[in-house]
Amino acid sequence: MLHDSTDATLLPTLPPDVLEEVKQEGLPRTFQPGEPLFAEGARDYDFFVLLSGEVRITQRVGDEDQVLGVYRPGEFVGELALLSGGPAPVTGRAVGAVRALQVKADTFRQMMAVCSPLARFAVQGMVARRQEVEAQVRQHEKLAMLGRMAAGLAHELNNPAAAARRSAQQLREKSLAAHHQALTYDSRFTDPQREALLELVSELQASPPKPLDALSQSDLEDALLEWLGIHGMSQAYGRAATFAAAGVDLPHLEVLGASLEGPVLAAGLEWLETLLALAQLADVLEVGTSRISSLVSAVSQYTYVDREAPQEVDVHTSLEATLAMFAHRLSGGVTVRRDYDTTLPKLWAHGGELNQVWSNLIENALDAMQDQGTLRVSTRRRGDEVYVEIGDSGPGISEDILGRIWEPFFTTKAMGQGTGLGLDIVLRVIERRHGGRIHVESAPGNTFFRVELPLKPELPH
Repeated sequence: MLHDSTDATLLPTLPPDVLEEVKQEGLPRTFQPGEPLFAEGARDYDFFVLLSGEVRITQRVGDEDQVLGVYRPGEFVGELALLSGGPAPVTGRAVGAVRALQVKADTFRQMMAVCSPLARFAVQGMVARRQEVEAQVRQHEKLAMLGRMAAGLAHELNNPAAAARRSAQQLREKSLAAHHQALTYDSRFTDPQREALLELVSELQASPPKPLDALSQSDLEDALLEWLGIHGMSQAYGRAATFAAAGVDLPHLEVLGASLEGPVLAAGLEWLETLLALAQLADVLEVGTSRISSLVSAVSQYTYVDREAPQEVDVHTSLEATLAMFAHRLSGGVTVRRDYDTTLPKLWAHGGELNQVWSNLIENALDAMQDQGTLRVSTRRRGDEVYVEIGDSGPGISEDILGRIWEPFFTTKAMGQGTGLGLDIVLRVIERRHGGRIHVESAPGNTFFRVELPLKPELPH
């Protein structure tokens, strides 16, 4: 894997003695956009230190060119195969105009033999790269394990969940039919009274209740409770809640009250409340089983199990799958505001790795707000790039901390609550794996990270 020259821990910028040695031994070269510095399988190539521009590293996997990372100014390429004497394992191609210093292969090997400053610098970089590869392998193993669990859960849970959904639907239908039949044979009611009850049921089925805020719902229940109490209805408190949830209001009860009088009114209201309560229980069962299927599907989407190569990724599906992973934290005091550009085409990307990015950014936002506030998620297109912004209404990031957030192992969280690697992983995935960029702006009440991704990286043919 590749390293960012701004990462002082893993690969510092070129020290003066290294830079001086490279200048003495290096030949200035300029590469045009798309021009290769070296090609996979080639044996005749040299060592390069980048001065400006970017070099995208790819490897042929089947019929696809997989992007492994991006080199930037101050970084070097070509050392591993030169030391091993083998062919180049990857292709390095200029992204835009590139300036570099070229050190001939024999000269580089001589520097390594005498342990020159450049040699020590290259070894330091190779050690850091190995550590990064190992860290990413561990991360992939975790995702692969989660993906296998998701596949198992999907197999074990989807079938019984689907059966439970069908049963809930049938329970609703059968209970309604049974109540209709019971009403037909109930001699306490006249035909007009039965018709009044059935008309109300039909009206409630045709017009599902509109969601009410907590205060309006409470006011409606209080009004129904008072009406039921005045008319001598037993267990009025529970029945008022059932009626309110089903969309029954005072005008409905007044119509029934005009048709049903005395003991018949109590019997009719009891019949209606039982019917509505059974329907609501069936709804709860159906929603619960649907939630199980949705969560299993979200985990499968989140892991992108068995799909390591780049592929077309729907960024909105990716974001929603990640948000589903945080449902337990979003259901309390967090308001999620989405502003999606629904015309966005799909990205060419590593889906599982992008979900790691969204996870880290969303988790940081929720931590900053202490699960109380507004989480903003938006997407838009700008040219051949997709912008994804994730923001929060937390207290913001102070200037002294803002300059250090990309440092590995830097964290403001308490001991044991954070490793300090979250944003470091974000930076690596966006810049090196996808050739994108990430920006952050912060002020009290408005902190956001903007991820800029190419719709499809320029890959060699």
